[in-house]
Amino acid sequence: MNPVFTLRCLSLCPRPPGVHGLREEPRFVTARAGETVILGCDVSPPLDGQQPPYVVEWFKFGVPIPFFINFRYYPPHVDPEYTGRASLYGKASLQMDPVRSEDQGWYECRVLMLEQQHPTHSDSFHNGSWVHLTVNAPPTFTTTPPQYVEAKEGGNTQLSCTALGNPKPMISWLREGEELVTNSKYSVIYVERDYFPQWPVTELFVFTLSTGPPYIVSPPENITVNISQNALFTCQAEAYPGNLTYTWFWEEDNVYFKNDLKLRVRILIDGTLIIFRVKPEDAGKYTCSPSNSLGISPSASAHLTVQYPARVVNMPPVIYVPRKLPGVIRCPVDANPPVISVKWEKDGYPLRVEKFPGWSQTPDGSIRVAEATEDSLGTYTCVPYNALGTMGMSPPATLVLKDPPYFNVRPGGEYRQEAGRELVIPCAASGDPEIPTITWRKGVEAHDKVMHRTKTRGPEVFLLMFVSPPPGTSPHAPGNIHVLPSITSANVSWEPGYDGGFEQTFSVWYGPVSKRIDFGPHDWHSMPVSGSGIWLVVTGLETRTEYQFSVLAQNKLGTGPFSEVVTVNTAGSPLSTPEPLVLLTPPRCLTANRTQHGVLLTWLPPANHSSPVDRYIVEFRLGERWEVLEDLIPATETELIARDLIQESWYEFRVMAVMDDLISESSNVVGVSSTDLYAPAETVDDGLARPVVAGVVATICFLAAAVLFSTLAACFVNKQHRRKLKRKPGRMHTGRYTEYYAHAAILTPLQLPPPPPRGRDTEFDLLLLCFVCLFPVSCLFPP
Repeated sequence: MNPVFTLRCLSLCPRPPGVHGLREEPRFVTARAGETVILGCDVSPPLDGQQPPYVVEWFKFGVPIPFFINFRYYPPHVDPEYTGRASLYGKASLQMDPVRSEDQGWYECRVLMLEQQHPTHSDSFHNGSWVHLTVNAPPTFTTTPPQYVEAKEGGNTQLSCTALGNPKPMISWLREGEELVTNSKYSVIYVERDYFPQWPVTELFVFTLSTGPPYIVSPPENITVNISQNALFTCQAEAYPGNLTYTWFWEEDNVYFKNDLKLRVRILIDGTLIIFRVKPEDAGKYTCSPSNSLGISPSASAHLTVQYPARVVNMPPVIYVPRKLPGVIRCPVDANPPVISVKWEKDGYPLRVEKFPGWSQTPDGSIRVAEATEDSLGTYTCVPYNALGTMGMSPPATLVLKDPPYFNVRPGGEYRQEAGRELVIPCAASGDPEIPTITWRKGVEAHDKVMHRTKTRGPEVFLLMFVSPPPGTSPHAPGNIHVLPSITSANVSWEPGYDGGFEQTFSVWYGPVSKRIDFGPHDWHSMPVSGSGIWLVVTGLETRTEYQFSVLAQNKLGTGPFSEVVTVNTAGSPLSTPEPLVLLTPPRCLTANRTQHGVLLTWLPPANHSSPVDRYIVEFRLGERWEVLEDLIPATETELIARDLIQESWYEFRVMAVMDDLISESSNVVGVSSTDLYAPAETVDDGLARPVVAGVVATICFLAAAVLFSTLAACFVNKQHRRKLKRKPGRMHTGRYTEYYAHAAILTPLQLPPPPPRGRDTEFDLLLLCFVCLFPVSCLFPP
């Protein structure tokens, strides 16, 4: 329990002391503590008109010696208790500044006349007076009980409280706002210490405190720390019995159950929680809950704020921006304190936003693009900063332009339907790179009754709404009309609609599509249905004639609307036979990898298709328009090499499947840069690589030049030899020629020795030499 203290003051006035021989009536002076007070004392003028010297003395009742003595112009003698506060005022009055509570009491002023002729005792102190000083002071506590007290059940506890003030204060005890009185449970005792009257009254309070749950006396307080520092929460509680245990929670989870926190926390025996090396994720509300296994444990909460440098979280690898529309390139930043600035890089170089027309940077660091064009393409990184710095650069994000979504089928402006029937509203849309999400809204709230159905060329979304039928109305139109025609009759069946709250009957209406004279102006006949039947056979129809059928319902309140009109042909089949469902989904998981021969494109076949896939079509684009790269890829092939790409360009590829002249939606779009692609290997018609062909051609040219040079040298040598033969005739054995040709087949033309001399014409020999020299070349390249 927490006592509430109030102070009530009672004024006590002391009586004047029994002093005899007073020449003047006593005076009474009242002042407040801390103010200035003057105790008056008059000096009577002498009879002869001359003032003799005198001494002024001031006494306080109960003290035998004066505390203030003053003689003419000499410095006064002042008791240490009054030093600096007491001074002479006028001839004999005493001034005290400031006055204190303990200064209260009776004061006597004595004026001792000097140089009097034989003065009597009474004459010597003829002048003087008595003054009573009352000092009023507001009450102040000098002793108070502790704020919290622990007591055993059935035991006694004593609380003390003292106060000072003038008049003497009266202390009252209150419990829960009500003043306590002495009874069987509480005893209020007043004890007065009488040896110093100014001492206060002491009060004793006895009460009983039962055992129960703890009481938090020192709750935790909010703290702010920097990342990697230690955080400390204090929580102190008191209880009886005092076997306290403390449990701490982060948000709603026990700190020892939180995976990333349990290894970095410690709870001390006094309830203190220490969090070591705090992380940004540690921020939040921490709750202390002490318990002694009695009653409901109290709790107190405080918040931990973690300051850390700016960092980038969850940067997407691909940023999609709508083509030729405003877009935003965001840097997802987490920081405490808030972000001051964000720096961007594009393709590894600092991004100067002012150099791009229509670009600007928002206060949160994002880049706003007025119109996204090809200039926006590239790889972006951002670095955020706050007052504590930054944690580094974001992962790279590639910007990809995509076409904004567009409607393939728009809902109509107005739809009408009877209550109780189903209303279907169609809507279809397409987009790049993926099918957009369609949301229906009624007013301003999103509608959740949506059914999706996939068509061949895109998704078509239908909104189904069931109109609540009001009771007590005409019947609603029948539904699900089915007509099975024969040669001269038709079996008509249907499903009843809402009956309006009453029993309903039906009638079948029919008529030929072509107007007939015998059918009258409306070209319709009706046949009633007996009872509550839901089918009827219509007879008497013309063969090979188109008829329209509708069903009408009626009850006692009236006739409802006609059902849908169904057209059939009595030749044996309905006018319009529903086409079988054709299902073809796009190819999947298209990837692009650069190789030394070009860009290798691979994909997976469609996941669902109602017939075998005939072929694939691969398209590419450098700018905004898609172009066909290959449109006759067999269904068994799921890869293609794109060759002869333009260097320093960004290519995008997509693939589509073809089935029965039906083209699927495109696969996912992949992009790749042609920068630093390996040069594609060129081939010749015979399948040899271009470097091999170049080497062969160079060898042939070299050998041809060598043969020509050898031939010219041989001719020159032959002429020289013939000239010698003219001077010196002789004969050469033919065996030397044979040896010469044998050597020629082994040696290169530059190594051939001069031909042997002969006495006849050597043109034939030269031709034979050329043949031998060219023979190795012809062996290298057989036809």
